[in-house]
Amino acid sequence: MSVLRTVIMLIHPLLAVILVTWLVRQYGWRKRGMALRGEERKASLKRHQKHGEYILWAGIALAAIAFLARAASGYIEEGDVTSDLLPQSVHGYTGPIGLILLWLVVRYGRDTVSSKEQGEKFSTQRMKHGRAADLVMILIMFHSFLGFIYTFQVV
Repeated sequence: MSVLRTVIMLIHPLLAVILVTWLVRQYGWRKRGMALRGEERKASLKRHQKHGEYILWAGIALAAIAFLARAASGYIEEGDVTSDLLPQSVHGYTGPIGLILLWLVVRYGRDTVSSKEQGEKFSTQRMKHGRAADLVMILIMFHSFLGFIYTFQVV
């Protein structure tokens, strides 16, 4: 295996560590937000919403990077871009599922904001947002663990 292929294949896991750290911090807002009051809470909530949108786009970019890295790896090793594009492990299949769940979390978060603007004190959207976030975190940890193991195959 060439050094170039190894470097290309390690870009995704290195960026993933940053994204997972960001996601864990974002997930912790629920606990931190309960301690905040007034303007400080409003500012923190705005930042939470903005970061949620950014995380979704970062997740999409990270998946695209993984996809491109697989294509480049296939080209370097076999001269064929299409040889390794489809997922070939549980790790590869849980990535798109995680993106769909992440999109749902952001969507439910947007719905929570709109229901709050309409004057609802308690919305099922907020509950869905929290439960979907719980699911994303479970899947992220599972996906990360499998990715960690898969990294040893790459190196």
